[in-house]
Amino acid sequence: MSDTRSREEVREDIAETRSELADTAAALAAKTDVKAQVKNAVAEKKEAAAEKTSQAKQVAAEKASRAREAASEKAEQAKHVAAEKTEQVKEAATVAAGKIAEKAGQVKEIAAEKAAQVKQSTAETAHHVAETAADTKDQFVGRTDEHGNLRERRPMPLAIAGAALLAAAAAAATLLRRRRRR
Repeated sequence: MSDTRSREEVREDIAETRSELADTAAALAAKTDVKAQVKNAVAEKKEAAAEKTSQAKQVAAEKASRAREAASEKAEQAKHVAAEKTEQVKEAATVAAGKIAEKAGQVKEIAAEKAAQVKQSTAETAHHVAETAADTKDQFVGRTDEHGNLRERRPMPLAIAGAALLAAAAAAATLLRRRRRR
């Protein structure tokens, strides 16, 4: 079968076959070399992990930067809102203080008016009681002339005079109590 091929061709075939066998043997040796396969796999995994770590660091840095900016904006907004609210509270306090002062003035005026009314009412009641007492005395004791001599005597029962004085005192006390309650 092969007498037609030359020696050169056979040598070339052998060299080619040896080369193929060497490649196949090297491939088989590489497949059976677990240590080298593990080293290659570890190296690939390290490289992939390093790349992912770098990407994660970059993403984290970008997110941290955005978060800082957002926090800064929010803090600035909160600062402005707090300043506005403080101003509003100060204005409301000023208005309230003015209203309180106005009401205090009104209450003072009303109290002065009521005190004057009570004073006048008390004076009137005292005058009325004095008149009643003088009339009662005249009726009870009698009338005298300019020398102190008794001209006539109109007896009045002592109980009626006492009741009249007691009624006048009770009326005055009631008026005073009512005035104080207001």
